[in-house]
Amino acid sequence: MTEKQKYFALQALVCEELPPYAVDMAIRAGYGKQYESASRRLAHVKQGKVANLADLLALVQHSMPRFNVPEYLLPATATEPDLFPTA
Repeated sequence: MTEKQKYFALQALVCEELPPYAVDMAIRAGYGKQYESASRRLAHVKQGKVANLADLLALVQHSMPRFNVPEYLLPATATEPDLFPTA
């Protein structure tokens, strides 16, 4: 699955359960400092206007701590190739 597909799959799982105060909880927990307007960015992620899996995961983790995100919906970890393999 691509990151965008994972975003929409997770959005489908949490869309009815994600509380209206999810953006506020994520910002109060310190998430979103990398954005100029964190509340607007996270609100757009919550509404589905911006498909960013990492931001949606932050919203879910901070506002719904008991929700277990399925393993297959977590972002892929970027593994760097071994440029100098030992024989």
